[in-house]
Amino acid sequence: MIEIYAGNTLIQTIKKVMNANLRETLDGEFTLSFTVLAKSALALKTRQVAKLDGQYFEIVQIRKSIQGDLPICSVLCEHVSYVLNHEMYDISEFDFTGDPKSGLNELLTGTSFTAGVVDYLESVTMKINQRVSRRAALMQYIAILGGEIEYDGYKINIRKHRGSTDYLPVMGSRNVTNVSVSHDSRENSSSYDISFFKLLDLSVGDNVQIVFNPLGINVKTRIISLEYNPFYRYNIRVEVGRYKPSISDTFYKMESSISGVNSSVDDLQNQVYDLHVSYTIVKELSIVEDTINVTYEVEKGESHQYHAEYSFTADSSGRITSITLQDIFSELLLKEVSTLLIDASSFEVSYVDGSSGNYTYATDSSGRITAINKVG
Repeated sequence: MIEIYAGNTLIQTIKKVMNANLRETLDGEFTLSFTVLAKSALALKTRQVAKLDGQYFEIVQIRKSIQGDLPICSVLCEHVSYVLNHEMYDISEFDFTGDPKSGLNELLTGTSFTAGVVDYLESVTMKINQRVSRRAALMQYIAILGGEIEYDGYKINIRKHRGSTDYLPVMGSRNVTNVSVSHDSRENSSSYDISFFKLLDLSVGDNVQIVFNPLGINVKTRIISLEYNPFYRYNIRVEVGRYKPSISDTFYKMESSISGVNSSVDDLQNQVYDLHVSYTIVKELSIVEDTINVTYEVEKGESHQYHAEYSFTADSSGRITSITLQDIFSELLLKEVSTLLIDASSFEVSYVDGSSGNYTYATDSSGRITAINKVG
């Protein structure tokens, strides 16, 4: 039985359908489609909600046609969690470290969903610093945990393993009437179409053992998708194979090289200012592990070279977050920096006495300075 709601109001109850199909996968896909006589669908509209077996689906498409002499209506529904793809739920910032269930609730704040069962207790960290859909962020969060999404009405569960952990025998008896198998090397998966004489209780995530001697099939595997008619669950299509959550690298945008360089140089300059030291000319700069080695050339009457050693820390993106002066070899007799101008591949230092120096620099893929050379 399918209940149709407009908001909280029950509009219609559908007890009979011409056909129906429910598809669910471990990676979060959950759709419902059904066909009824057109006269039974007069009250149906898109964005209404269809309730089936405690799950909620938004009607996203209604198509009417003539089949023979019968006017029919075909309805396509997506699980209500798909609304998190709507622009109104997009987020641009999320920075959380802590209890996984608390993080899930924080991620779902402002939506109609709440955290349900979360099988994980150890601290989790997720950062987002660019605009993404809330649903994409949700799936990323689950993937970071290494979990699997499970829907319970308007609650989102994160399970370590959905379905049975014991291997359920699904074949090898008279219960099976028809079977076909196809293998796809592109997806590293196998698909089985199985017809059963009697109802068999299977669910997404179940570990199963499939044995069918006439086709040489004897495999222990796992159901990664399940498709069937919820009104007549005697023909079930199962897809089995390995499942591994996919973590995207697009949620945390690396700062551009110039931003990283700007921050790194500013941090270095601030450290120098704190020591009441400024430089005239940087002759050499090298970075070894967490140490910056700088050779300065100071001209006061005659040229002198001095060496300074700095230690630094960096965040997960490789941006320098702090620089500490460790050692200065020989006395630094330097003049004060007035301005520091930075562009995409070079920077210019202007000094209080009116002189200036031009430098080019190289960076790695994370924006960290790897070399600086004086021009001219």
